[in-house]
Amino acid sequence: MIEQSEQTARQDNHADVRVITLQDLASKINNLSMGEDIVVVEGWDPLEPTDMFPTRVDALLIILCTSGHGRIGIDLREYEVRRNTLLVIQPKNFIYMFDAAPGSRANIVACSHHVIEDVLPKLTDLLPLLIHHRTEPVMDLTDEEAKSIDMAYQGIRAKLNGPRTPFLQRKVLCLLQAALFDMMDIQHARSGGDMFHRTRKEELMAKFIIAVSESFRERREVSWYAERLCITPKHLSAVCKETSGRTAGEWIESYVTMEAKVLLKSTDMTIQEIAAKLNFANQSFFGKYFKHQTGLSPTAYRRENS
Repeated sequence: MIEQSEQTARQDNHADVRVITLQDLASKINNLSMGEDIVVVEGWDPLEPTDMFPTRVDALLIILCTSGHGRIGIDLREYEVRRNTLLVIQPKNFIYMFDAAPGSRANIVACSHHVIEDVLPKLTDLLPLLIHHRTEPVMDLTDEEAKSIDMAYQGIRAKLNGPRTPFLQRKVLCLLQAALFDMMDIQHARSGGDMFHRTRKEELMAKFIIAVSESFRERREVSWYAERLCITPKHLSAVCKETSGRTAGEWIESYVTMEAKVLLKSTDMTIQEIAAKLNFANQSFFGKYFKHQTGLSPTAYRRENS
């Protein structure tokens, strides 16, 4: 069984936005099955843990809405949720609201950082799916598609509710991988197969996006990311422009700006504190950067979005 966290609500090292761990999530929700690195929840009532938001969840969440409807805010974008809506929420995603109608229910699979960092990256075929869901975390499924995801979910839950055998963890991980490949099949069909025809440039772009999502708070230099990827800054920017229509610098700026908006909108941190959290030399530099990106000063943006 997973060990209980020493503290049930901790602060992100980079931002004063509450982070809920896998253990914290389990403590707030009933009707769950728990393994060492995976928690599954059946029939979650989203009205129960109303104190969870806004937050980041320090886990990969795969959520399938089974009934009802509502709305969810992820990274400052709002989405409609209804029966057969699939949500893939990664640890970098910021969840700032969840409104649901009475009677709404969902099934959840939550995976720890061990699974995300040590297991999934070895499955290079899944990179397109994980990259896609970083920016498009919500997808409406057909009845047939939802059934395939739910079958994998039911298999994981059944194994976790069974005897604790020596190979239980491996069997559960195999079922999780099967669910992710089902999601790949769905995305493959909707993209006309394009997501599997990945060139060397697209692979490089995917690795760059992952690196930016992990390090943008501390590093905003294109040269730093290029060195990590063992290429020149000029080549990195050319690859990004060709594959996404945006330069490497524009991708970095978009992550920094989104994080700044999250902190301004959802925390009581001062402008100076936010500037420090995002590794700006001082408040003045941060203010000029933010206004250049958004057209508003940090104070004006906070006032308009309070």
